[in-house]
Amino acid sequence: MINKIKKYYNYIERFAKSPHKTKNIVDLISEIKEKGIVTGIRSTLHIKSGKYNPDTSFNEFKSHKKLAKEYDKTLKVTLPYTKTPLVSIIIPVYNQLDFTFNCVMSILENNELKDYEIIIADDNSTDDYSTWAAHFEHIIHIKNALNLGFLKNCNNAAAHARGKYLVFLNNDTQVCENWLQDLVNVFKNDPRAGIAGSKLVYPNGQLQEAGGIIWQDGSAINFGNRDNPANPEYNYLKEVDYISGASIMIDKRIWDEVGGFDEAFSPAYNEDSDLCFQVRAVGYKVIYQPFSEVIHFEGISHGTDVRKGVKQYQVLNRQKFAEKWQKELVLKSKKGKNLFFERDRSTGYKHVLIIDHNVPTVDKDAGSRTINNFVDTLLSMNCKVKFLVPNMYPPESYMRLLQQKGVEVLHGDKFVYWNHEWENYFKANMNNFDAIILSRSSICTPHLKYLINHHYKGKTIYYGHDLGFLRTEEEARLKGDKALIKVAKKIKADEDFMYNNASNSIVISYDELNFLKGYISKPLHYIAPYFFDVQKKVNSFNQRSGILFVGGFHHPPNQDAMKWFLNNAYKNIESENIKLTIAGSEMPDFMYEYKRQFPSLEILPDVSTDKLEELYNATRIAIVPLTLGAGVKGKVIEAMAKGVPMVGTDKAFEGLYKDESFLYTPVNDADEFARQVVILYSDKQKWDTLSEFGLNYVSQYFNKEKMKEVFSNII
Repeated sequence: MINKIKKYYNYIERFAKSPHKTKNIVDLISEIKEKGIVTGIRSTLHIKSGKYNPDTSFNEFKSHKKLAKEYDKTLKVTLPYTKTPLVSIIIPVYNQLDFTFNCVMSILENNELKDYEIIIADDNSTDDYSTWAAHFEHIIHIKNALNLGFLKNCNNAAAHARGKYLVFLNNDTQVCENWLQDLVNVFKNDPRAGIAGSKLVYPNGQLQEAGGIIWQDGSAINFGNRDNPANPEYNYLKEVDYISGASIMIDKRIWDEVGGFDEAFSPAYNEDSDLCFQVRAVGYKVIYQPFSEVIHFEGISHGTDVRKGVKQYQVLNRQKFAEKWQKELVLKSKKGKNLFFERDRSTGYKHVLIIDHNVPTVDKDAGSRTINNFVDTLLSMNCKVKFLVPNMYPPESYMRLLQQKGVEVLHGDKFVYWNHEWENYFKANMNNFDAIILSRSSICTPHLKYLINHHYKGKTIYYGHDLGFLRTEEEARLKGDKALIKVAKKIKADEDFMYNNASNSIVISYDELNFLKGYISKPLHYIAPYFFDVQKKVNSFNQRSGILFVGGFHHPPNQDAMKWFLNNAYKNIESENIKLTIAGSEMPDFMYEYKRQFPSLEILPDVSTDKLEELYNATRIAIVPLTLGAGVKGKVIEAMAKGVPMVGTDKAFEGLYKDESFLYTPVNDADEFARQVVILYSDKQKWDTLSEFGLNYVSQYFNKEKMKEVFSNII
């Protein structure tokens, strides 16, 4: 707190001593009108008294050698070439050779995707671009005989483009790694994508824009302007009102359908927001892609003074825009209102917050797969999902999987347990959520207590994964560990609190559902924890060999299962020349000790999803020799979905719906377990019967529609 006070005192002191006091005060008033008193003052102090001032961006450009390259007249490079490029990158220019050179070089250096062409749309510059073909082989230079202005220059260049997608990229930009591929991915993943736009960042690292918001009066804001671009609210794929034209991609077919930029907005300004509204009007989405990042040296082309030159059209065209789209704008919020919903056009949607210990690591553990299935199901129901992780550093690759689905991941120091800033987020936003899913009593007990104490109006849904106290009690009994008995009592107290105080709870095991009904009065719902697309074509019995165990070894029951199996059962199986493969994450060291004892044993740590698919397609039998555990086992359902029969203990099949048609019989004796493996391994008829049963069982009981039905009933 003291450091913050000192920092702002220094800002105020520098602000007061500035030679541009009058202009600074005008800007301060403008910021306050747009962002409110507190945010406006803070934003202005950061901008005017901090390191960065947009008026000096050209000097910033010159001084940042790592960020920018000055025009090199001697350089010769070869750009990609194809007759039918996937993307046409159109760079409208008027003079500014240095900036254009830097922009082109950044494209060349930051693309894994090579299927593009670059068009320099030269609006009758006085700077000499005529030699660029010698510097950049395959570059396309179109020079207008007259100065057309930005908008008409873009339209003219687009008529020469050969790509399936058009990218309009300001020449005062510098693209970052894989910016183009990430834009293309938006169209690959969503058939309704019409426009995709980049995250824009100032040269000093501050955010310029994470998509734009247009208010009811036609005015607009660049969402997140001057904030930290790493913040969660700027890092998930989302629909937005508009994308600034500094870096946008549009399908050429849609561009032609809407007629390009409306020349009523010539020479410039509001043509980008108008294009976004036109694209939406013909049934397509305008999508912000946070992982396509572009540095923007704003203000180079037209300056920043809205009273003169081309910049004056920023005011004039805003009025044209408001008149043209009046019917749509009346549905928008008044200026500065409902920012939570307006930033991703989510007014009228159901909003769900999920809280768990980490983002789902979907290829490492069954619990993650369940939570990921919850996310996918809610998204398929057109819910807007946010995911809170009380974790400073969730694994980035897995976090990105959520963010690219459109899920905002709330993480970092504001959301960890010991930092009570998460309470500020709840205070400000909890009643914007129709439901909050609380995963694991060990994580979410404080959150539920807060929601109860502060009269949260929506549904609280507790998901415990399994009855952890029963699993711990059983482990304590087997090990004779009195300390574990105390742990089990604490777990039960937390779990009972959650079941008794959440408005609804979901359980994934029929056994646990029946157990809880004995003493929990709040609504309990059974939900199948997984859904799988069952294997359409299953490799035959004769195309397969070996047996397979799959498990995340951070989970103690999987470690105990392998110790029991390798110590007591595998010797008899190996003697029949049957190879065992153990695949899983966080492989413990002791597993490699068994490799010395069993030469045919194969250990595969941290296998990819593709590799796991390959293993299931090649193996003849899955084994699930669990001695501890609770809930439904993901490895059992997954093997069934792949058409792979298995041998398992009673813990393996615990929690599943079983009637007279259920074909699996648990085996708990080690010698009998080994015998059943050997029998099934050589009995093609039995193998075929169990393979078909598994496929049918998963289709009937573990599909997305059943999960959707449960969430629909609750929410």
